[in-house]
Amino acid sequence: MSSSAISTWPAFVGLFLRIGALGFGGPQAHIAMLRNEIVDIRQWVDREQFDEGLGLCEALPGPASSQMAIYTGWLLRGWLGGIVGGTCFLLPGLLTVLALSELWRRGQNIPSFTTTLQTLQPVIAAIIWSFAWKVLSKRRARWQIATAGLVMAGMLLNVFAAVSLPVGLLLLLAGLSRLITNHPTRTGSNHGAGLILPPLSQQLPLPLGLAAGASAGATGLLASLFSVFFKAGLLVFGGGLVIIPLLERQVVELGWLDPSGFLDGVAIGQISPGPVVLTSSFVGYQAGWAEAGLSTAFLGAAAATLGIFLPSFLFILVGTSILQRLRRQPQLQTFLSGLTAGVPGAVAGAALPLTLNALQTGAPLIQIPLFCAALSLSVSNRMQPLPLIGITLLIGVLYGWLT
Repeated sequence: MSSSAISTWPAFVGLFLRIGALGFGGPQAHIAMLRNEIVDIRQWVDREQFDEGLGLCEALPGPASSQMAIYTGWLLRGWLGGIVGGTCFLLPGLLTVLALSELWRRGQNIPSFTTTLQTLQPVIAAIIWSFAWKVLSKRRARWQIATAGLVMAGMLLNVFAAVSLPVGLLLLLAGLSRLITNHPTRTGSNHGAGLILPPLSQQLPLPLGLAAGASAGATGLLASLFSVFFKAGLLVFGGGLVIIPLLERQVVELGWLDPSGFLDGVAIGQISPGPVVLTSSFVGYQAGWAEAGLSTAFLGAAAATLGIFLPSFLFILVGTSILQRLRRQPQLQTFLSGLTAGVPGAVAGAALPLTLNALQTGAPLIQIPLFCAALSLSVSNRMQPLPLIGITLLIGVLYGWLT
């Protein structure tokens, strides 16, 4: 599709900004909006091209909806279109998260505000459990269930036995074990995993544009934020809530947030337009503010956001043609099938300590029934996360006012 099919750059920018601003309802809703606007209404991209890109994005780490925005922008106007399209899609959600991040920071000393957030935490925990259950329910083979169970056991060893088993390592081992057991006579075939996932222990440099505006002390924080979130961005397979096992332990251990604050960040990611991984912006903002105030808060949000989304931009803009071929390779598909089989176990393993913390915060007579009700409504699909969070916020406001 040539760029002449699009009238002007303002039309291009305006479309992606509008989709980003209205991007509520999860990745499937975002992708449906992109398909409707770009394929059905404007016919800028044909259906076959769109579906081919969707297949690629679902096989890659990262949020599929933002990757589709990058991909369609790339189809329409080359690499610059991919950067502009992806950025415009994310910008409304990012601005919303930043505004809510400041509101959250200011509200920590207001009793009614903290009571409302405490009321919300068991509901967010229930939504995380529901996500893990729904992902697991789509994987019915015995080896998939066993893989999820083993990954969850590894996660729980991290929490309760102080055994250092990083979740990234657990997921990589899940993929490699499937590759080995599925091809027992070809032990050298697992090299395909390295085509996508670099060593997670590698320390990543901070982009110069972020370092330029930071003090010496803040630069270390920004480098750490970028590194942690970039590594997480390489392993976000199977949905945005996969960031929870990838990030929760590190965020807490590094002192950026406590478990309750992390759950609040997930809630903010849920109620904002765009992908839920914009929780990264919340974490970066709060860590930056604690380090050196407002300017570093914005730089921290920028470092975390750039880190989590940079893999998606690189995969789509730099390696699309290569990745289209790679994703059809049986060995790589086998590796990814093992990795994604471990995802629900990783999410459940991270959800357990978050749930215990949420139930112990606030009044148990409120927290436990809310958790049970939210879990039932979410697992049964009788209520989607956004309205469930909205109703809970109203309950929290009322409870805070009465107490």
